[in-house]
Amino acid sequence: MPKPRKSLCADPYCQIIRRLIERRKELGMTQWDLAAAYGEDQSFISRIERFQRRLDVYEYTSFCRILQIDPGEYLRPIWEQSPEPDGSE
Repeated sequence: MPKPRKSLCADPYCQIIRRLIERRKELGMTQWDLAAAYGEDQSFISRIERFQRRLDVYEYTSFCRILQIDPGEYLRPIWEQSPEPDGSE
């Protein structure tokens, strides 16, 4: 099985971003609200949500805190759906 690629369009990554967008909307937050809480401008959030900018681990955990979700539990369904790596390089 090939290694997962570092891609903005990889399905697990897209699922993570879609879930964060869904949670933001559940809380009634706009991109402006999330950006202000994180200390960035709205275009920063927009680029992430449109898959034009990759979200790193620190940003992910910060967004989870703002969106009142547990980072690990939020990733669990995606991790459980991902295929096991075969260990080859």
